[in-house]
Amino acid sequence: MRFTNIRMFEERMGAQGVTVAFFTIHYGECVIESAYSKNQKKFLFAFVDHNIGFTCSLNGELANAYINHREAVEQLMHCRNHDRYDPIHFYDFLNDQLPNIAFAQITYQQYTRTAGKAVSNFEDRIFFNHWRNSNMSDKQRNKTTELMGNEVIKFCDQNHVIPIFYPYPTERTLAAFNDFRIDYSSYGIQQ
Repeated sequence: MRFTNIRMFEERMGAQGVTVAFFTIHYGECVIESAYSKNQKKFLFAFVDHNIGFTCSLNGELANAYINHREAVEQLMHCRNHDRYDPIHFYDFLNDQLPNIAFAQITYQQYTRTAGKAVSNFEDRIFFNHWRNSNMSDKQRNKTTELMGNEVIKFCDQNHVIPIFYPYPTERTLAAFNDFRIDYSSYGIQQ
C-alpha cells in the first residue's frame, strides 16, 4: 500500500508546528480517532465507542496493508456495511482524506486514550517508559514494531537497546512517540 499523500500531510504538519497529529475520521458508519507521529511515521487508530484499535507503520510512503488485529479488520468491514474483509479500502480512504484532514497537536489524554485501544495485543504493558541495554527477543521485536514502528527496530539493533514498556503512560511516553531519538539522547539507557 502506498500513501501518496503522506508527504503533503507531513508538510502541513510542519507548517503548523505539529509533530504528532491528532484527528478524527468518519469511515462509513464509524468514527475513528487517529494519531500520526511524523518522526516515527506511525499511525495509531482507535474506534470510538469500541475498545478496538490498530496501528500502521510507514516505510517512506509504503505501508503493509495487513492488520494483525482480527477484531479491527472485522470492525472496518462493519463500518462500511460490507460483507468482506478489505483493509486496503480503509487505507485508500485515509490516503484520499489526508490532504483535507483537520488536525491538531495531540494531547497527553488523547494519546493515552488512543494508544490504549490501538494495540492488537491488549496486555497491560503498552506504554514506552525507558531504554535498556539488552538483546531483543522475537516477542519484544514484534511488540516494538507494533507500538513504536520499524524505524525504532533499526535504532534498537544499531544501539543494542530495547524499549521497556509500562502499564501506564507518562509525559515521557508521548514525547518518545513524538521523537524517540531525542528521548534517547536526553535519557540514554537505564538498567
